[in-house]
Amino acid sequence: MSPSPTITKGQQIIELLEAYSVDTVFGIPGVHTLELYRGLAASNIQHITPRHEQGAGFMADGYARITAKPGVCFVITGPGLTNIATAMGQALGDSIPMLVISTVNDGSTKEQGCLHAMPRQADIIRPLTVASFQLDANDNVTHTMSQVFATLDARNGTPLGPVHLQIPLDVIGQLANDETVQMIKQPIEHQQQQTQKSADILNHIQSAAHVINQHNSIVILAGGGAVNAQDQVKQLALALDAPVVTTINGRGLMANHALSVPASPSLEATRSLLAQAHCVIALGTEMGQTDYDMYVNGNLPPLKNLIRIDISPSALQASKQFGIHCDVSQALTHLLPLLTHKLPSVSSGEARASITRQAAFTQLPKSYQQHHRFLTTIIQMLPETIIVGDSTQPVYAGNCYFEAPAAKTWFNSATGFGTLGYAVPAAIGAALGRRLEQNNEPIIALTGDGGLQFCLAELATAKDWALPIIFIVWNNQGYSEIESSMLNVGITPVGVSPKPPKIDALAKAYDIGYTYLTSFEALTSELQKAAKGQSPTLLEINEALIMAQIESITPL
Repeated sequence: MSPSPTITKGQQIIELLEAYSVDTVFGIPGVHTLELYRGLAASNIQHITPRHEQGAGFMADGYARITAKPGVCFVITGPGLTNIATAMGQALGDSIPMLVISTVNDGSTKEQGCLHAMPRQADIIRPLTVASFQLDANDNVTHTMSQVFATLDARNGTPLGPVHLQIPLDVIGQLANDETVQMIKQPIEHQQQQTQKSADILNHIQSAAHVINQHNSIVILAGGGAVNAQDQVKQLALALDAPVVTTINGRGLMANHALSVPASPSLEATRSLLAQAHCVIALGTEMGQTDYDMYVNGNLPPLKNLIRIDISPSALQASKQFGIHCDVSQALTHLLPLLTHKLPSVSSGEARASITRQAAFTQLPKSYQQHHRFLTTIIQMLPETIIVGDSTQPVYAGNCYFEAPAAKTWFNSATGFGTLGYAVPAAIGAALGRRLEQNNEPIIALTGDGGLQFCLAELATAKDWALPIIFIVWNNQGYSEIESSMLNVGITPVGVSPKPPKIDALAKAYDIGYTYLTSFEALTSELQKAAKGQSPTLLEINEALIMAQIESITPL
């Protein structure tokens, strides 16, 4: 397909997005993005209209996590870009591929009194990206888009995260005049082949195998960068008889396996396991504070013979570690055949994992154990669900200890950038991603009454698309976690009790089903009922009533 000489560069971008298998874009049309929409209706790309650009970014985030494809957003110059910046920050912190395409006022205006004027727009947003591009008048559109998508492809050895492409208003409407879109894939495939065959990487993998084969007491740390290598991670664990500690974004990678340790590396029991290991293999984890030192006490033990595999070069710069700059799946493909299988001993991997699981659960505060019962009840009733969380108390508890049923079924914003207002729109993106795979199993959006008010208008987007999302609002009448934090350090709580809206009235306003839960026993029946509806449902939970009824927890 060759671009017609009568189409604009904006239209050509749509054609190129299709050629790169983009099937969904999120955005709010504006006068500055009209040329992106000129060719959209004739394409096979579905357009999702959120109620706020921040919602568009969070939807793109949830979509990308489920599909392993970049979430694509269209935003206007200035406020469109600043509105989506928070979502870009969360995606950057969690290494989620996202493409944000914006316009920008043309250079001749000097940004003086123009609509949506934003001086040095690219400079302002660049710190929230892994790469930023601008399509200027003399640039080749096809070449620019090939650079953009090469950056979004982990197989090219580039760190994942948001990529920004901005197009001046006097350029986006110009007539397209460069080569055919069929030419775009050849250079990218060439880059992938060169990356996969890199002699340096293969040498590093051979050296890592030599170190691993010399040790018997091994522990694996698996993060979000390993979620697309679930089978290989399991093969590695079995070959090495090694417990697998999963980070927040890695939960479910071992899904109730005897070698699984779904407990935060910030817990003392998990740290004890790591301290006793003779070799630690870290797969796709930046080893950031929100996973490894959430209590900020600096007590993570030194990790002996640490081997790290990561696509982010910055994650491999620390001393006293052996770094392999590579996608986890690619690296394990080459590493697994080089390993000598370990035979289970008295201190087998399964025994070490079991001891750690039991100790970690016992170390949880009583409230977190109760939250764990709440979360496991959801999974028991809806074993195929995905739980998308906000920064709210059951999510904090689950991040400390919780076994998700599979990879990519537990993710939230209580890590990394740590924003509020994530769960509702991210669940929408996840549901849209699942629908494209002909999967209409319900998704849980777990948010507090405080976090809901950051994004409650996006309930309308879920209704627009009749998405099977169960919105669970954990209502504790304000910012209870922050109130507790203030009290713990001797501060009189201030500003932590904003009155929530009437949730039932919100549900009625957005024309979605609603139930107010006052008993823990009712949770199971309401989840089953909501799951049959194949449309959005809102369940409000009175925290005080529910927590009082969860009286006993059975240790794992």
